[in-house]
Amino acid sequence: MSENIVDFAKLVARMLMAASMIRYGVAKLLDIRMFTENSTTINFMEIFAGGMPAPLWFAYANAVFQTGAAIFVLIGFQARIAAGLLAVWLSVLTLVGHPFWAMAPDVAAQHESLFYRNLAMIAAYVLIAAVGPGRYAVTRRLERRP
Repeated sequence: MSENIVDFAKLVARMLMAASMIRYGVAKLLDIRMFTENSTTINFMEIFAGGMPAPLWFAYANAVFQTGAAIFVLIGFQARIAAGLLAVWLSVLTLVGHPFWAMAPDVAAQHESLFYRNLAMIAAYVLIAAVGPGRYAVTRRLERRP
């Protein structure tokens, strides 16, 4: 396959991967309750903080990380690092937020669907972390400067 096609495919993949992360990261910044009242956050705080509510600084830090890392992947700036961090972050959220195997049958099917959707997103971020963002990336442009 032509190198141009591969690089174009990586660009399209980065655009598609970043879309939902940016959309929901910005939404959390505009309405932080999307984070603090989310079942995944509540499960996370139950496991790691004894059920205390998520502090606002943690909620905003999460939203800024999600949005910022996704923008880095989108534009191809330090995309390998950003994609690797998003893969780890999303892995934790997926295990904590969607343990469908331990849920009541009336909600398990929805969470199973979200679990496997997240696995696909994790796989995409792992691929970018492994193979890089391609030629159409800010980092590549910066490396070419004298």
